[in-house]
Amino acid sequence: MIGIEPSNSDLAVDVVIPTFNRKDALDRCLSALQSQTVPPRSITIIDDSEEDLGPAISRNKGWRKGSAEIVAFTDDDCVPMDNWIEKILLNFEESSVHVIEGSVTTEIDGKLSNMDPHPKDRWNRFKTANMAYRRVVLEYLDGFDERYYIHREDTDLAWRAIESGYNVKWAPDCIVHHPDRAGIERDRARSELLLYRLDRKKYHEIAAGMISIKKILNGDWAKKRFLLRTYEDTHVSPLTRYESMRLWSLSLFLAVMRKLGLR
Repeated sequence: MIGIEPSNSDLAVDVVIPTFNRKDALDRCLSALQSQTVPPRSITIIDDSEEDLGPAISRNKGWRKGSAEIVAFTDDDCVPMDNWIEKILLNFEESSVHVIEGSVTTEIDGKLSNMDPHPKDRWNRFKTANMAYRRVVLEYLDGFDERYYIHREDTDLAWRAIESGYNVKWAPDCIVHHPDRAGIERDRARSELLLYRLDRKKYHEIAAGMISIKKILNGDWAKKRFLLRTYEDTHVSPLTRYESMRLWSLSLFLAVMRKLGLR
């Protein structure tokens, strides 16, 4: 970890948004950003619609274009609340805060809900629908790991920040709305294996979140286990039999403990 100068009233925020073939959603997001109580210094949109390189590469391109001390990330189909930038700046007035993780709301059957992490989860979180970093942290970590084509690149970055000694603050007053997203899962074996290899102990919490009675009965859990035992490419190797048994036995225990309200 490198030193960070004390914060001051000159703090500003660059916003970075990767986009992929979602013009209407992006327009809605930009409209929300243009109605902020405190405007961002810049809004950088990286359109990946033609190259399809993935959000890790897009976000890296985006934050490197700016100059503000704070870089805020959201998605093209998100709608930041009108005081989002204001709340980000207030949270970063504490010089000990290096990264903030904000709250994400959504709609389920027409009712407002949230996509916030489980209260006792320490590692299964940090979604870039609503995250902000000091620029110096991104520079020190060299940004997102571009081996992640999609999914988990945001969690990877936050884990590396914490491992490097940076402080991540939970900021529920920084709110972004993410319409129609609850319950959507992405299945990217490379991303899961990369995150597992980054920190196996932390990944147990991730894996526990994939286990439910419904997924056990409908075969989804078995498919996930099979995928991580067989997938490989130039970036990752599959789990060994021992790694798979250890991962899923410990994760099943954590899932049961959560179900019983014991963690």
